Formats: sequence, structure tokens, C-alpha cells
Amino acid sequence: MMIHMAWVLLSFFAVIGILECLLGVLELLSLRRVHSVKKAVLRIELAGDESRVDYLLNTLCVKLDRMNIGSLEATLEIADVGLSPEASRAVKEYCEKNPWVLFTDSSKDDII
Repeated sequence: MMIHMAWVLLSFFAVIGILECLLGVLELLSLRRVHSVKKAVLRIELAGDESRVDYLLNTLCVKLDRMNIGSLEATLEIADVGLSPEASRAVKEYCEKNPWVLFTDSSKDDII
């Protein structure tokens, strides 16, 4: 009985893994279709006291890395719209280590 339950669980996770692989391939193929977009900027506005700003920036960079496919060049722009001095200092240190992350002090120069 225990062996049958183990096989059922193993089969269940194998099906989930296969479906996840298929979805990844479909996502990769759909992103490769867009040839006219050469550069993308992901703009995030931060305000307040963000205690785990490193975790947030690392997560955003992982999302940004998924966009870097083929000739598409993606950058991350962090806009300070009222960050605390500690969080602002942490963001500036992160931007110095990672050149694809830009830090702007205010949103006064927005075009939108």
C-alpha cells in the first residue's frame, strides 16, 4: 500500500514538472517573437522605510533577468519618492554593485 502511494506522489510531481517545462518553453518562444523591442526599462517607485530593500531588489533583478532574452536589453530603474535615508543608502550601494540598476532621486523628470 505504501509503495502505491509513493508511486502516485511521484507520478503527480512528474506531471507537474513536465507541465512546468512546457510552460517555460512556451514562454521562451513567445518572448522570442518580439524583435522590434530592443530595450526595456522596469521602473519601480519606492517610498517609506523599506527594511528589506536588498531582498526586494534581488527579486526584481531575477524578474528582470527573465526579460533579458536574445537582443532585448532590460534595465531596472528605482525612483526615490520618499525613501528613508537608510533605505536610500542601501539602494545606492546596490546600484554601485549592479550596473543594470539605476537610481533616480525624484520623479520630477518623468515624461509620462
